[in-house]
Amino acid sequence: MKKRIALICLLLVGMIMNGAYAQSRTDSFFKTGDKISFIGNSITHSGDFHHYILVYYATRFPELNISVYNLGIKGDNANSFLRRMDADIIPKKANWSIIMAGMNDVNRSLYAAERQGDTDIQTRKERALRDYRNYYETVIQRLLKTKTKIILQKPSIYDQTGDLPVPNLMGVNDALKKCTGIIDELAKKYKLQVIDYWTIMAQLNKQLQQKDPKATIVGNDRVHPGPVGNFVMAHQFLKSTSAPTSVSAIEIENGAVKNSSYVVVKDLSVKDGTITFKAKEESLPFPMPQEAEPALALVPFAEELNKQSLKIGGLTEGSYTLTIDGTFIGNFTAQNLENGINLSNFKNTPQYKQAVKVLQQAILYRNTQRKVRDLKFVEFSYLPENLWNGDFNGIKAFMDNYLSFMQTSNDARYPNFKKVFDDYLKDKPSQRMFEKQIDSLAGVIYTTNRPKEHTFQISKSDLNMPDRSKAPFGVNLAGAEFAHNKIPGIYAKDYIYPTIDELDYFKSKGMTLIRIPFLWERLQHELGGELDQLELQRLMTIVDAARERKLWVILDMHNYGRRYVNGTREIIDSENLPIAHVADAWRKIATEFKGKDNIWGYGLMNEPHDMLKPNSWFNIAQACINKIREVDQKTPIMVGGDSWSSAERWMEFSANLKNLVDPSKDLIFEVHIYFDEDASGTYKRSYDEEKADPNIGIKRATPFVKWLNENNFRGFVGEYGVPDDDPRWLVALDNFLTYLTKNNLNGTYWAAGPWWNKYRLAIEPKNDVDRPQMVILEKYNYTEQPRK
Repeated sequence: MKKRIALICLLLVGMIMNGAYAQSRTDSFFKTGDKISFIGNSITHSGDFHHYILVYYATRFPELNISVYNLGIKGDNANSFLRRMDADIIPKKANWSIIMAGMNDVNRSLYAAERQGDTDIQTRKERALRDYRNYYETVIQRLLKTKTKIILQKPSIYDQTGDLPVPNLMGVNDALKKCTGIIDELAKKYKLQVIDYWTIMAQLNKQLQQKDPKATIVGNDRVHPGPVGNFVMAHQFLKSTSAPTSVSAIEIENGAVKNSSYVVVKDLSVKDGTITFKAKEESLPFPMPQEAEPALALVPFAEELNKQSLKIGGLTEGSYTLTIDGTFIGNFTAQNLENGINLSNFKNTPQYKQAVKVLQQAILYRNTQRKVRDLKFVEFSYLPENLWNGDFNGIKAFMDNYLSFMQTSNDARYPNFKKVFDDYLKDKPSQRMFEKQIDSLAGVIYTTNRPKEHTFQISKSDLNMPDRSKAPFGVNLAGAEFAHNKIPGIYAKDYIYPTIDELDYFKSKGMTLIRIPFLWERLQHELGGELDQLELQRLMTIVDAARERKLWVILDMHNYGRRYVNGTREIIDSENLPIAHVADAWRKIATEFKGKDNIWGYGLMNEPHDMLKPNSWFNIAQACINKIREVDQKTPIMVGGDSWSSAERWMEFSANLKNLVDPSKDLIFEVHIYFDEDASGTYKRSYDEEKADPNIGIKRATPFVKWLNENNFRGFVGEYGVPDDDPRWLVALDNFLTYLTKNNLNGTYWAAGPWWNKYRLAIEPKNDVDRPQMVILEKYNYTEQPRK
């Protein structure tokens, strides 16, 4: 027996010495197999805040296999919960029932300005709060009889302080605050836990509106939180239920494992200054949804709930490159690594990419649950109780009669009711299928989320950018310029910046030059004003990520010689948009980016065209050059041509650009070349109908190349691209790129980016499969000759 104990001790010591010991994950609030019902109104019905909670649990606790039920119904109040208790809530047999009510219980219509003179208005407001308390307590009592555990959630706020576009029902949020007091009383009486959304959202809303009165933590309707507000709610729930901070922690000191929490580390080796080891974590990092990312400026989620720590001590001074499974993650100083880095902040790790797949399945799960809740909404809100489980024909007959009565009585609500009922009748036959999909998706989530073993490597970095003498080819990563008519637009809904994955993918294909289109209006909201710091940070982040990968970047103002001013799209050099304003914008942009040594050039303007005066574009370009050179004398300036930067029409519209004066003598002239008949790049017809031929690109480039050679200028082709549906286009592309390299022109293909979907020219991979054009593009990495 003593020998056995000694052997076990030796094995444990050996495991610890080799880093194979890990602290086991037992820090979950919910337990294995728990069923959790979120009961509420439209904010619950939408499914977003508890969707984020589910994603947290699915990534942090992959073995728990918990079930999250959406039991929200838009428009509901505590009394409505009682009405559907036996039909909808109790049948779930949940281990946890998490309740939120209040927004509808206070009866917001009582706070309309025109009703404040009613003699009984105060009495009715007080009665609504009394009813809220009584119904809410009855809900608690009914649920307690089922032996479910209960958590009470204080309601989110009604924004009665923001300068928002809908009427302000002053006093609603004060009533909601009284609801929070009622919840505290009931929680104390029944010994229940409370999640307080109201207080944190009120605090953050006040903080936002001190900077911008039009900002809000909820939506412009003053009621429904968007992704940011829902994420704040999820953060508050997780903090209030003591959700753990750590994803995992690895600490290596002087070539040995000093600590490993929630991870098994093995096969550690140090050779020629390179550290290599394998690690299998018990959790995945939380994958931050793009639409909710602005919430990270409001709540310290990464620090409090998403720490995936890696510490490496004992390194000599210098910069080190971290790779995981051969994927470049980042460059870090020895001090950075000694202090520790949070890997959950890096979206290019294999662990994060796996977590994104979990998120994608969870989104499908949320959306499918939402479809079922939409059906339940119609049933509980419009159908008599005897039809809640009635046959389809009986429900249809009831709806037909209801709509007929509304139509004959000229009820103004008829169009809305008809749409709601039509949607119900369309989707109701699929309800069983939806419910099966929900069960199936839950299973997929809990197979997709199982962590895998990964190989880490830390080695000395080579940080020097490539020599500029060889001009690289690359790609336009589009998205930030999308929805140009929605100004400034909503990030991650109307427009998007490139991802780290895209940088890594295109670098792996030998494409080391990235043209990034952006909109002037988004970067500088007001003419002559300061640059928007949030938008600047988005652009700066992708530039810095490219620098880490030793990729060149072109900043492309994608405005076509125009911008919106007070809602109207104005042409530069008009009365409402003087040239000085675009020059001012470029001076401010150059001030921010002049220290970045991976800027290939400042792209003054994408495809200016139909300008107001014969020399407008020349004068605009010269003014921008002058202002940029006041602050940055080193970065090349890229000048596109008039008439959509056409190479064919260069001599007609842009030959005068040879007279531009750059004090630094560092201009690059830019053209765009497409192979369809009108050279627009729309490719509306087939190869034959577009009258294309194998050398069409060469023919269109020739006038520009001749002009460059005659004037000893440098050139660049900022956009070119072909469809993916006819191999003859690829032949034309191949011939064109051969011609460019022989004539010392590099370029960027149009286009890639996360939102191109079915765009025929796109070279964004589909389901990790290369697009047909990539076979040609991979052949051309640099021009054949040194740059002049």
